[in-house]
Amino acid sequence: MNSESANPSRRTDTRERLIEATASLIPELGWGDVSSRRVAERAGVNTGVIHYHVGSIGELRRIAALRKIRTFFLDRVGEALEEPDPVVAVEVMLRALSANDPRDPELLLLYESLVAAGRDDQLRAETARLLAEFRQVLCDWFAARGVTRPLVVAVTLTAAIDGYLLQRSLDPSVEPGPLVDGLVGLVRQHLAPDGAGGDPSGGA
Repeated sequence: MNSESANPSRRTDTRERLIEATASLIPELGWGDVSSRRVAERAGVNTGVIHYHVGSIGELRRIAALRKIRTFFLDRVGEALEEPDPVVAVEVMLRALSANDPRDPELLLLYESLVAAGRDDQLRAETARLLAEFRQVLCDWFAARGVTRPLVVAVTLTAAIDGYLLQRSLDPSVEPGPLVDGLVGLVRQHLAPDGAGGDPSGGA
C-alpha cells in the first residue's frame, strides 16, 4: 500500500493540486495543449499520479473546467441574489460578471471550455447541465420575488450574459451599460404589481 492510499487527506490534497494546476494551464496554453506532463510539472508531481487520481488528462480537464465555470457564474449570482429587489439584483449580477478584464484567466478558461465542448460530448452534456442549473436558480429566485414570467427572464438573462461576454472578449471596449439598461427594463416589465410570486414555468 502506498502512502497516499494509507492517507486519504494526502490523496485529496494531490488531487486538488492537479485540478488547480489544470485550471491554471487551460487559459495559458489552450485546451488541447494541456498535457499530463505539463500538469504534473505545474503540480509538482509525477505524471503517473494523474492516472491514479483522475484516470485521464481529458477527464482532468473536464473536472477543472466545470469547477471553475460553476464558480464563475454561481458565486457572482449568489452575491447578486442577496439583493431583495430583482431590478437591483440584475444590475449587480451583470456588473459583477463584466468586472473581469476580457483577458482574465477565468474568462479565457470559460471560452476555451465552451469551444472544447463542441468536440467533447461529455463536456458538452455536463456544461449544459451546469448552465441549466444556473437558469433554474435564477428562474426560482425571480418567481419568488414577483416576476410574472421568471423563465422568460432567466433564459433571456443567461443568453444575454453569454453573448455579452463573447463580444467583450473580441472587443474589450464593449461596455455593460446598454445591456444592463435593457435587461433591467425587461425585469421591470415583468414585475407583478402586487408583488405576488410568478409562475416558475414561465407563464403562457
